Amino acid sequence: MEKEPLIKLPWRGRETIESIPPLLEGAQRIEVTLPSNYNHALFETLHPGEPPAQLEEIDAAGGPELLAHIAAVSGLEEFSLLTEPLTAARARVQVLSPAKVFIILPGANLKSNERIIHPEAGE
Repeated sequence: MEKEPLIKLPWRGRETIESIPPLLEGAQRIEVTLPSNYNHALFETLHPGEPPAQLEEIDAAGGPELLAHIAAVSGLEEFSLLTEPLTAARARVQVLSPAKVFIILPGANLKSNERIIHPEAGE
């Protein structure tokens, strides 16, 4: 069975979170688009200590443990429920502006202009 290159999901809270585990086997990447009002809170959570005048451009990547940071934002607590299934799937997580969460599964074909940062590799 060929995997879908990209599955896009709008944010609908728990409904979105519960729809993700069954999609993991059939997808290369899953994109969850959050409402734009989450961008500021995610930036503050993922880039602590940045100066207040800093352009709030989010670019954070890591393993499923990154979901704990996302879940610290009010209204996004359900993301913590994905830690176990994404760990089992050996998935990576990337958060970008405007407020999008990408789940990248092993073997995903990234386009030449896309990248995923691997902190343990020193990138």
